[in-house]
Amino acid sequence: MYLSDTAGIHDLRWRTALQSMGWHVDLEVPDSTTPVFAGPLTSASLTTLDRMKNPVIGLSWGWDLHAAKGRQSSTWLSRLSGLVVDSVPTRNIAIELGMNPASIVMIPWGINLQQFSPTARNPDIDLSILSLRAHEQLYRIHTIVAAIALLQEQGIVCSLTIGNEGSLTQKLKDQVIDLGLNTVSFIGRVQENELPELFTSHGVYVSAAETDGTSVTLLQAMAMEIPVVVSNSPGNIAWLNDAPGPTGRIFELGDPTDLALKLKEVIGSPEQSRGMTHRGREVVEGGANWSLNIWRLDELLTSVLI
Repeated sequence: MYLSDTAGIHDLRWRTALQSMGWHVDLEVPDSTTPVFAGPLTSASLTTLDRMKNPVIGLSWGWDLHAAKGRQSSTWLSRLSGLVVDSVPTRNIAIELGMNPASIVMIPWGINLQQFSPTARNPDIDLSILSLRAHEQLYRIHTIVAAIALLQEQGIVCSLTIGNEGSLTQKLKDQVIDLGLNTVSFIGRVQENELPELFTSHGVYVSAAETDGTSVTLLQAMAMEIPVVVSNSPGNIAWLNDAPGPTGRIFELGDPTDLALKLKEVIGSPEQSRGMTHRGREVVEGGANWSLNIWRLDELLTSVLI
């Protein structure tokens, strides 16, 4: 059974992955022996765990464990038969909150490396910036808009494409108007099959999220060798500070001035950026191949049933 409070693209990709491995996925509990795959961990649905006799495997979405750490509320962890996390930082938080390390499986939210692969790009797009996170406080899109305004004040005119939507969409549009930015466009939600072309038509990918485990859109940008500039959340640092060198640029969370500075570095150092993007592709190939990583889930489900 798949249990979630949401019905978005990430829910679909997990259900599809389960089905591709031969598991039959229900959205209702047929009997008490059926494993329940539940996430995110802040989901109100997890309050039903006390009434379930089923083995329950928690699915962390990264930010949920960061939120739980902030609340220091972890009683639900002890009731899980297993836990799937997406990165070392989220695994460490789960252990801090009392989860048995032996019950944790790390499966990065990988990507389709064939779908997201490097293509020839026009250098004229170097000043075009792409944001794809939801328009919610957690993702701080307003920081990106403020950084674009700072660059404009310095005579650097960048275009910003803002994908996705959310409860703050209108507020962001008002911010753009108030700052007098005429190079910002809102394109709404984008289907996954449209993303490769969208990445190819932009020079930089930006994420200003407060917390992240493994951001799928970050991995997609890295796989396509697009320069990335992201906030210094633990999940982002884990992917960008990989040996033998950095795979992108990191700015101080919530600081539009630092973000503007890092964007200027990308624009002014194309050769250095290319070195980072090549390493980024290698890092994603080594650790974020969804078709390989997902089989760790099959092993976990099988062990729960034995």
